[in-house]
Amino acid sequence: MKNDIFYYAVSELLLSIFLGVSLLYFTYRLIERGIKKKYNIGDNNLSYSIFMSSILFSVAYLIKDIKTPILNSIRILQESTDDGSVLFFDVTKYTLLFLVVVILSIFIINLISLTLFTFMTKNIKEFKEIQKNNIAVAIFTGVIVISISIMLKDSLYFLLDTFVPYPDVPKFE
Repeated sequence: MKNDIFYYAVSELLLSIFLGVSLLYFTYRLIERGIKKKYNIGDNNLSYSIFMSSILFSVAYLIKDIKTPILNSIRILQESTDDGSVLFFDVTKYTLLFLVVVILSIFIINLISLTLFTFMTKNIKEFKEIQKNNIAVAIFTGVIVISISIMLKDSLYFLLDTFVPYPDVPKFE
């Protein structure tokens, strides 16, 4: 029994490290290509660093608990089958499903929050101001991104929980 707990803990740790580093790096590269190069923002721009930090914090906050539905799925699948190849296929399928849903959701959440915010503040061009190193705009934009992530996190994990292969509960009539 203790070996099962140990292996579960190690798999949770390794999954967290892999997902965290991978998704944060992917986000960093995406923002670098999408915003920094488009607006020709220099390397020593504090406003851009504040904005980038808020996006990375948002992503980290949203992926913080992704391992729970993945590990719940693995545990349920282990209990439901003894065939190693079927188990491997099902675990891979559910893990990839969760990753795709989370990555797309995080992208959509951040994109919608930034788009709505820039739409509502038509007289301020946020990325032009960040390019000019306007720290106040960077902080305000970052707080919007983080706030929306906080508000939507529970809904995102409710969505993920619908994909966990829970066993059917018998109905008594």
